[in-house]
Amino acid sequence: MRSLRIALALNPFTLHRRGGDHARELARELISRGHAVRGFGAPPGAIPRSGRSLMPGIGGFMPDVIMAYDGLSPAGSHSAAMARRLSVPLFMFEQGFPVVGHPVERVLRFVGENLWGRRLRKTVEHVVALDDLALRQAQGFGIERDQISLIPGGVNQSKFRRGMHSHLLKRHGVEGRVVLAAGRFQTGRGLEKLVRAYASTLGASEDWTLVLAGEGPEMSNLRALANIKGIGARMILVERPRPEELPALVSAATLMVDPDGSGRGPRLTTLGGLASGTPLLGVPGSLQASLVERGVGMLAEDGSEAALAHILRVAASDPGRRARWSAMAQSLTVEELAWDSVATRVEQLLLGESGNSTPSGALRIA
Repeated sequence: MRSLRIALALNPFTLHRRGGDHARELARELISRGHAVRGFGAPPGAIPRSGRSLMPGIGGFMPDVIMAYDGLSPAGSHSAAMARRLSVPLFMFEQGFPVVGHPVERVLRFVGENLWGRRLRKTVEHVVALDDLALRQAQGFGIERDQISLIPGGVNQSKFRRGMHSHLLKRHGVEGRVVLAAGRFQTGRGLEKLVRAYASTLGASEDWTLVLAGEGPEMSNLRALANIKGIGARMILVERPRPEELPALVSAATLMVDPDGSGRGPRLTTLGGLASGTPLLGVPGSLQASLVERGVGMLAEDGSEAALAHILRVAASDPGRRARWSAMAQSLTVEELAWDSVATRVEQLLLGESGNSTPSGALRIA
């Protein structure tokens, strides 16, 4: 198998939110397979690297391929310029960007799309979408569908695993089965519909508790809504759980729910829950709807309160179905979501297309 020299280009201003963890783990996997990898735009030591280059910069590294995260950032523009200059293929790795994201990031993306977006579209060889929202946005940006691969993941299976106990649930006195929704408490995410749907189905049962984990301006409104609906004792708000507390929380949950049809759910938390064998309930347009359709949970017909209530009722009433979803989630993790599996798919993509002026479909994974 051919060994590649791979340049990873990252946006230093959004490294902690967009692509940093993915680039670090993917670099480690690719290095272990004999490829030479070097990160650009990240602080020293943030991205595993191999060897040294005699000259600084991407040009001095003389890569066979450039992999850029956050393509509409200045780092993406520089990557496109270097790809053209060096005549090497450019692969963009993108996670979905929420329309209501950070104001500075929104401005930078607007500037990028208008100043260098056209050149970027002409230069990019292939886009790796890390979630469903990224896939839709890449198509909206003008990238052809056959130039996009949806490769969600990866998941650290030593960190996210089945059978853990959450001290957060214990601290709040939660016993029995848990419906978990994680992420920002903000308007438009469907959390109000979820609270009402839960109140009309499982809220009266002492065997079930709705747990909302995250932070945001709608926390007090959600708590007030739960009290109005009479489920204040059956809904728990876990404010700002620490990253190291999330694996046990999603592992201990009976069901995860992503009610956000705009695709703003927590990507890593959702994938970690699947690795823990926690089934996922979602609505059309949710961040990992395509994975739900693979048999790891259930997708509502639409994003309405009635549709959410229906899937909650079905999932809660059928332990056998939940067990099948759980088994499928863990199987899918091993086959596609674990870092080893993600690296294999990316490696096939790079080896199938690097060095070709026209993308080859032989190894493309759509």
